[in-house]
Amino acid sequence: MGILRGCKKIDFTFATIRNNMIIGITGHKGVLGTIIKQQLDALKVSYSLFEGDVTIKNELHSWLQQNQVSHLIHLAALVPITAVTQDFKKAVMVNVQGTMNILEVLKQLNQRPYFFYAGTCHVYRSADTPLKETDPIEPINHYGTTKYIAEVLASNFINDFPMDFCIGRIFSFYHESQKMPFLYPSIKNRLATEDLSQPFMLRGALSVRDLSNATDICSKIIALVRKGATGTFNIGTGVGTTIKDFVQSLSTVPLDITYDTTEPVQYLVADTSKLKQALDIHE
Repeated sequence: MGILRGCKKIDFTFATIRNNMIIGITGHKGVLGTIIKQQLDALKVSYSLFEGDVTIKNELHSWLQQNQVSHLIHLAALVPITAVTQDFKKAVMVNVQGTMNILEVLKQLNQRPYFFYAGTCHVYRSADTPLKETDPIEPINHYGTTKYIAEVLASNFINDFPMDFCIGRIFSFYHESQKMPFLYPSIKNRLATEDLSQPFMLRGALSVRDLSNATDICSKIIALVRKGATGTFNIGTGVGTTIKDFVQSLSTVPLDITYDTTEPVQYLVADTSKLKQALDIHE
């Protein structure tokens, strides 16, 4: 179980936050949004939740006009890779147009809030060394494509309508609240229902991922927002783990893991040096 213990708990306080800070959150019903709410509650930081549809600009406009949001965390997205592939048009509407709708509304405000955009490591090209924020962009799937298009459009937009803007490229995470088809709940379900004395076929077994507990991801997002950090940051552990080893760590018995040896192997591990410098993390 050493892999699961590898996520170091980070304690970030809000001693220097302005008393009038109000964090707006889109996508608050997702895994990260739910955890961020819990962490902000614990820290007694005020927030406002967007309950509408990011593809409807009027709903965003009403929300931002009625709530004096000082910092905005934009999490709303269509995420499951299978869902994005099956309905790419919807993914573009939510992930791309939804982001642009937010920006179009923000430019109309007299005082624009700090804007944190939740990006993804899926924008990067697979590489067998830790990925830096400046490394080549080559999305590995349709989800990554939609998220990178939104990144580019947002960056260009902010050149014309300046505001404090941060892109957090989030690497893989797991959490007990996740639901299928994500890896963690899918494997937990298999471990609970399959005969583990038999070969355990695993897709992507040799691929390497940077895996964090979602609570750690959320702590880092909040810390970046607290700092008012601007620019692009990888958010992960900086440590690579094969899918095979991660799955084995979840099992109470040794698994006979089998896989397709012809399957492409992908490497997505974060270089977190820029994040550590911004958050003054020393390990």
